[in-house]
Amino acid sequence: MAIWRVTIYGGILLALGCASAIMAQEKKLDRIRVGGGSASAAQMSIWFAKEGNFYEKHGLNVEVISIPGSSLAIQAMLSGELPIIQAGGAGPIQAALSGTDTVIVATIAKKFNWWIYGQANIARMEDLKGKVFGTTRFGTQSDLASRLALRKSGLEPDRDVTMVQTGGPAETVIAMATGKVHAAAISPPATLQAKRVKLKELMDLTHLDVEYHVNGVVTTRRYLKSNEDIVRRFLRAYIEGAVRGMKDKPFAMKTMGKYFRTDDKEVLDETYELIIKTGFTVPPYPAGIPGLLQDLERTMPKAKGAKPEDFIDNRLVREIDQSGFVKSLLAGK
Repeated sequence: MAIWRVTIYGGILLALGCASAIMAQEKKLDRIRVGGGSASAAQMSIWFAKEGNFYEKHGLNVEVISIPGSSLAIQAMLSGELPIIQAGGAGPIQAALSGTDTVIVATIAKKFNWWIYGQANIARMEDLKGKVFGTTRFGTQSDLASRLALRKSGLEPDRDVTMVQTGGPAETVIAMATGKVHAAAISPPATLQAKRVKLKELMDLTHLDVEYHVNGVVTTRRYLKSNEDIVRRFLRAYIEGAVRGMKDKPFAMKTMGKYFRTDDKEVLDETYELIIKTGFTVPPYPAGIPGLLQDLERTMPKAKGAKPEDFIDNRLVREIDQSGFVKSLLAGK
């Protein structure tokens, strides 16, 4: 009987010890909410980190909120709802020029993985003069890509064409197919959908020799100052997710299928091969600010003469890079 009691008592102590260890481990996870854009290939790093459990690996309990458009994500960040967001295009710089403490801490995508598609009766970009051009939301990546493509073709946005907001990628394709807009900038998997409804490719922006902050991690200087280690660990998980997505096609396809809400292998395969496989830049040093400032000079006088380094903080990416963390990921260790 005494042995039985000792055994039960020891089992209880062991169970309590395990429970305490689990609770202690859970307490170590810092809980944060972050914002990611609507499901598209360039936005996938934040979701790869989620599905790969890399946030937990680096001591974070992260709730990722999908937000359609950088402008809305920035508003949520400045309100304190989402202290860290994934955002690209001119939005973060516009916010900073307007007096906020917005700062770019990483640029994961620096090249435009966007294509201009239009209705079948439009032969070339120049034919869009006087037409309606669609962009998901003003200030987003698609807006930036659209304006760059139009200017490269000798057209001035808002003067030579009418710019309108269309919503998400799928809605943009529908808007072209139904004649509501004549052309728009889209990226995979929307490009495959565009081909299926007989829309015409007018320009491939991947061949442009330009570097922009197409997508990356943005926060506020106030949050960075008081929560530097959380941002550091978030970036480590974010980078690890991007590398996993680039190197592990089945994982990338499964994750994209979940967030794109499709099991269409052709769509997922095209997206992976065109963007995910080679579209991320690791290590993700903040980049592409000069071109954005130049583009903003037309509408924001403060952009003229502004210093690119005033909009970024590359300390944490540099620290992570110099630690050997990125090199070990790329080497598969």
